[in-house]
Amino acid sequence: MTQPEHPAPQVKGGGTAFAVESNVAERLEAAIRDSKAPATVRAYRAAWRKWGEWSAAHGARAMPARPDAVALFLAKRAEEGMSVASLRMAVAAIAAAHDAVGHANPCADRVVKTAMKGLVRQAAQAGASQKQAAALTVEAVAAIRHALGDCGTPVKARDMAIVSLMACTGLRRSEAAALDWSHMEGQPDGSGRLAIDRSKTDQEGEGAVVAITSVAMRDLERWAELQGRDRQGSVFGLSGRQVSRRVAAVAKAAGLGEGFSGHSGRVGMAVTMLRKQAPSATIMRQGRWNSERMIGRYGRNETAGEALRYL
Repeated sequence: MTQPEHPAPQVKGGGTAFAVESNVAERLEAAIRDSKAPATVRAYRAAWRKWGEWSAAHGARAMPARPDAVALFLAKRAEEGMSVASLRMAVAAIAAAHDAVGHANPCADRVVKTAMKGLVRQAAQAGASQKQAAALTVEAVAAIRHALGDCGTPVKARDMAIVSLMACTGLRRSEAAALDWSHMEGQPDGSGRLAIDRSKTDQEGEGAVVAITSVAMRDLERWAELQGRDRQGSVFGLSGRQVSRRVAAVAKAAGLGEGFSGHSGRVGMAVTMLRKQAPSATIMRQGRWNSERMIGRYGRNETAGEALRYL
């Protein structure tokens, strides 16, 4: 990419006006592109574009940015209805842009941190909580399996394989879309192992290996047989968005209602393992989480029920 997708911001400081040079802008674009997942890069670009537009309209410096200007920008965006998740994305994009060209991160300033804390609290008081995808639990997968029947057609076999695999491995929709047959290996007991080269939380590409249940392996085998092609290349041949739509569609057809998406497998995997009292370290390894925070969020309904043992 020879040109950034946003105009080089005008920067004024010390009485001298200057622009971010094109080679610096290209460096910024390349640095962000190479350090983040594609979906994150797109979100960063959009967030940076909004910040650049706001800065130009209000006579503020886009880079290096003043912390108080960033705080005002966030407040304005919140007033316009931007979600907390999008506000945090904007903060991350501005921080990454400054870091890429060696400027101090304005978002690390107390002013921005205090503003974000207040905006998050205001959103919570207004009843705006982050919606969690419906979980592909064992029961949900069984309901979908019943609705799909014998999965005798390629489409049904593919959809069942997607649901079954995502529910036990906790794949993200982007990971399911990028899945290659060479990434999977069968085991003597009928289970499988899935090698994930790179993911959202593994930007260095160290990779991970997770387990596939024997049931999911059988679903994949049936899909491979009905596909009628050698097991090479893409497993599902769908984009991440299409994967998410297929999960939502089969869940709805099974009478499970709304709320299912490409993230439902991760929630369902965590819930299923929590119900079976799996150690946190095991859940984290299967889900490729770096902390227990996400496990607690996904399993909050399950852990809340533990109190009933003592009531």
